[in-house]
Amino acid sequence: MNFHARLHKAEQLDNLSLSGKVLLKTLTSLKLINILFGNHRQLVNSTLQYCRSKPEKKYFRILDLGCGGGDSIHSISQKLSQNGIQAYFLGIDGNQESIAYASSRYAHHDHIEFRTANILKDSFSIPECDLIVSSHFMYHFKDDELVTFIKKAKQKGIKHLIFSELKRSRFAYFLFKYSSLILPISKMAKKDGLLAIRRAFTIEELKIVLNKSDITNYTIDKKFWFRTLTKINL
Repeated sequence: MNFHARLHKAEQLDNLSLSGKVLLKTLTSLKLINILFGNHRQLVNSTLQYCRSKPEKKYFRILDLGCGGGDSIHSISQKLSQNGIQAYFLGIDGNQESIAYASSRYAHHDHIEFRTANILKDSFSIPECDLIVSSHFMYHFKDDELVTFIKKAKQKGIKHLIFSELKRSRFAYFLFKYSSLILPISKMAKKDGLLAIRRAFTIEELKIVLNKSDITNYTIDKKFWFRTLTKINL
């Protein structure tokens, strides 16, 4: 099994027509994984840190790419609200059923909106926003596609990006493979999780992408459980 190069193979969740109990169980599984492995906490704290660094700004427009069931948005929204920071959130996902699920859960929040769109298409237009966040999504881009996307965001005038991602390694793969046996998550989440690790970037690969994107002001932090948190100032 080769871990030296990124795998470009679709996961079951990449099927944008996926629906029903299988999808709902997988979205619930992903929420649990994000909580257990600290992903939500890292994304929330980084977003709060960025917003606090802009005390002159009274209102933030935050875009979540590949939002799934909307859990990241909800966690960030709660944290910002607790700290007196006002924000409008837009979550975008390619699966219409995921968007319907997220909308039904958070419809009572007038500052949260969800929209269906295929982010990976060349025709995708990035909505106006101040900050883009993403969890477990950027590895869906091929290297050159991610370069194009970052340049497009810069041209759009977006100020900051935060990507919380997996880090590819053999040890991470087998750690998840065996630890997932005792986790109460769906079979699809287990199988897709292994594919996601093999599709993920290494830190050196991320640096190459950012350099090709003409980005010089960024940090890539290593996190527990073989994760990376990339913060980009555009």
